[in-house]
Amino acid sequence: LRLACKAGRAAVRSRGLESTRTTAMSRRQRNAARVWAAASGGEEGVDMENIEVVEAAAEEEEHGSASDLEEVIYSLDKSASVASLMSVIEQKFADQLDPAFMDDGVDGEDYEKHAENMRNKVKSLGMEERLIEVRRVTKVVKGGNILSFRAIVAVGNKKGKIAVGVGKGKEVMPATTKAVAEALRDVVEFPLAKNDSIPHTTVGSATSASVILKPAGEGTGVIAGGATRTVLELAGVENVLSKQLGSDSLLNNARATVNALAKLRSPVQVAQLRGKTVRQLFGLDDVTKKVDTIDVSAERLQELIQSCDTKTQTEIGEGLEFLKEKGFEPEAAEAQVNAI
Repeated sequence: LRLACKAGRAAVRSRGLESTRTTAMSRRQRNAARVWAAASGGEEGVDMENIEVVEAAAEEEEHGSASDLEEVIYSLDKSASVASLMSVIEQKFADQLDPAFMDDGVDGEDYEKHAENMRNKVKSLGMEERLIEVRRVTKVVKGGNILSFRAIVAVGNKKGKIAVGVGKGKEVMPATTKAVAEALRDVVEFPLAKNDSIPHTTVGSATSASVILKPAGEGTGVIAGGATRTVLELAGVENVLSKQLGSDSLLNNARATVNALAKLRSPVQVAQLRGKTVRQLFGLDDVTKKVDTIDVSAERLQELIQSCDTKTQTEIGEGLEFLKEKGFEPEAAEAQVNAI
């Protein structure tokens, strides 16, 4: 009995929905008939101010290229990619498309050729590329999810040049190509020690990640892991100690390592900044100074006294008076310090 009642209620509900749909369709048909009748002059009393009547001939002229577009679509196989469809449309309607929507040659049909050109450019520069990470990322939008790939690539020549780049694309190859192109725009050069280590300790940071690098003796190897090891190997560092602090992100650690290497300075550079030689910088040569005294006149003595501060002038005046009381005639001399 219960099942029969439920079935009856369902049937009544379905008939109600069908009747509602039928009523709505008939109402739309009557309104359309009244509009066309008013447009043709057969019915009076209809407000035509906010109603736009489109002639059939004008509509055909406005969409006259629809047949050409259908030819383009049906000329492709059903399994053709979106890139193939866009390339065919660009060829047939090149004069009608906005240049902003044209293919840039990276995510389109020619991405393989673009990637080959990028690899040849890296080889011509004497550098080597290495993939650190490929991650599939999803962007949630109103219509669904947009899938893409993010690639992190390190580029170096193993002789003191290194760079890190990141790129995104609809496929893995365009993403890696963009990452290599970005890396080649920001190449960092740093000095290497004779034992293929770094000259001194350095600390690099990128957002919340920090990397500490310390020089090591020959035979130590690269004591590092993750993205830091990949970057150091491509940079040409063979003996180094490292420690990662903070974030575990591969991208942040790679950028922090590049930042640490960019802060390195060679002994020659530091000696030039300090105005010394490299031997003096390491304490191999003693820096001795010689003081020469030159007699000066009374006018020059007054100029030197006036150039001092008030407290020093008072002390010098008291000293000169003390010498006069003792019967000594003060003599002025200017000291010059010369380094040998």
